[in-house]
Amino acid sequence: MNEHIRWISRRWWSNRYYILLLLVMTLVSSAVAIGYPFLFKKIVDLLQNILKNPANYPSPMKEVYRICWLFVGVGIAQIISSFYPALRAYMNQYFEHNLRMEFFTYCTKKDYKFFNHFRTGDLVTRLTNDLSDFPKIGWFLCSGIFRALSSFSSIFFSLIIMFNLHWKLTLLSIAPLPLMMVIFYMTSTKLYQNFQKNQQAISAINSQLEMSFSGVRIIKSFVCEEKYKRFFGQALQKRFKTEMSVIQLNAILGLIYQYIGYIAQISVIIFGGYLVVKGEISVGTFIVFYTYLSMMIYPLLDLPQLFVSGKQAFVCIDRLEEIKDFPTSFNEQTGLHKIDNIESIEFRDVSFQYSDKTNMILDKISFRIEKGEKVLLLGSIGTGKSTILGLLTGILKPESGGIFVNDIPISDIDLTTLRAKIGYVPQEPLLFTGSIRDNIHFGNESLEADWYEKILQASQMQNEIEQFKDKDETLLGQRGVSVSGGQKQRIAIARALSRKPELLIFDDITASLDADNEQKLWMDIQCIYPEVTCLMVSHRLSTLRYADSIIFLDSDHTLVKSSHDDLMATHPAYQTFMLEHERV
Repeated sequence: MNEHIRWISRRWWSNRYYILLLLVMTLVSSAVAIGYPFLFKKIVDLLQNILKNPANYPSPMKEVYRICWLFVGVGIAQIISSFYPALRAYMNQYFEHNLRMEFFTYCTKKDYKFFNHFRTGDLVTRLTNDLSDFPKIGWFLCSGIFRALSSFSSIFFSLIIMFNLHWKLTLLSIAPLPLMMVIFYMTSTKLYQNFQKNQQAISAINSQLEMSFSGVRIIKSFVCEEKYKRFFGQALQKRFKTEMSVIQLNAILGLIYQYIGYIAQISVIIFGGYLVVKGEISVGTFIVFYTYLSMMIYPLLDLPQLFVSGKQAFVCIDRLEEIKDFPTSFNEQTGLHKIDNIESIEFRDVSFQYSDKTNMILDKISFRIEKGEKVLLLGSIGTGKSTILGLLTGILKPESGGIFVNDIPISDIDLTTLRAKIGYVPQEPLLFTGSIRDNIHFGNESLEADWYEKILQASQMQNEIEQFKDKDETLLGQRGVSVSGGQKQRIAIARALSRKPELLIFDDITASLDADNEQKLWMDIQCIYPEVTCLMVSHRLSTLRYADSIIFLDSDHTLVKSSHDDLMATHPAYQTFMLEHERV
């Protein structure tokens, strides 16, 4: 718990002026709330005394007016303190927004191992459901704590007045509080465990939904709707059970706390009435005691509720910190060597494997690419072609060996400056929700109009766009579902070209292009980017004509770089590979 308190303290300290304002308004709001019953007691006792001893009050209305003016002052203070709930609601959203941005940033800095460990739906849950509403982190950081603080200050101010009026009756009023704390202490571990299981179940549901909607075409193609519905039903049933366990435990605790408060209220009525009959306290004192006790019922429930909601919020904090603390293979360094241009790329004895449980994908491979060189990566499936591309962009880190850009180790390079020089088109193009223009400008928001037209022409999208009703303002569905596979690939190519790259990385992009469009693409690239370096993966043999050299990866993880003619003359494995692909 101390770690959670320190976590909250750090968030509060970074917003200390807002927190200080909330603290002041909490005290003002509590003071105003307890002021009304006390002033009401004054009026009741004054009227009672005037009726009993009118001679002692030669100007009774003057006393009444004085108390009425106090009511007016308290009323003005109440108007000011009425902004307190609005400020609390604002801070709830403020904390939620900042935490979501902070931990989303942590996610973007993680490597592939992180995204293999956390499912998409689980991450979505942690960045949405774990932060929003009662009793999650955003609510708890402000409203959860300050509601309890408001309750505590209300009880504290009330007790000061009540002890001054009658200490025995006051002790009877607060007798239930220790019992409430004992009950919470006995159930706190169970609360934490139940809520943790519930949040895990919610993550599982969101992951299941994400997989269902992302893979809906596969599900329908295999006629597995009913089967997948059973999977979803099982996950949903698990969530239902965990939610019910949380609801049941909260409901039982709520009832216990509520009835303990009612018992205290009844005790005060009986004992306070007895004191009035004996004449130990006045009617006004009895009324103010009953009023304060009525006001204290919900604050008394709020105090243990702070610990209940705190346990639930601590679960969410732990889940967020799990994102932050997940180890990455490497940290993306910035502020070191900045790349102004890409003159050369070199791999020196680079080895890589995705995990300890998998075989080595690359084993001590070495090659060098000079500026303007067009290199084609060839090899059978699983030989590590896409892995080389990931290593070059800094997304992956080699197990051993080194990668050098301009003879500088990539570990010493500011990766943002390197990636700014790279245009990357993945094998499965991912488009974002928005227009075609938005997706192309994603690579370069300040793209000039004339350059934009050249890019459309180079990517063979110009004629395609003219056929759309809204031209390049045509809105794409999620992941570009509203356009064909070839159109998605060409939009992705245009997006990469918009960066004005010095290195183009194409991961088997020509699979969605026919021979004519592929030829036009390379001719236009050569025209608008004559000195661009290209590293491309392709299974189409026609791409050979556009390559200056070949990097061939054999199934035994050996690598050789040479021209197509030399490899055909000297490398038996390459000869076999080409013969197999010619038959295909």
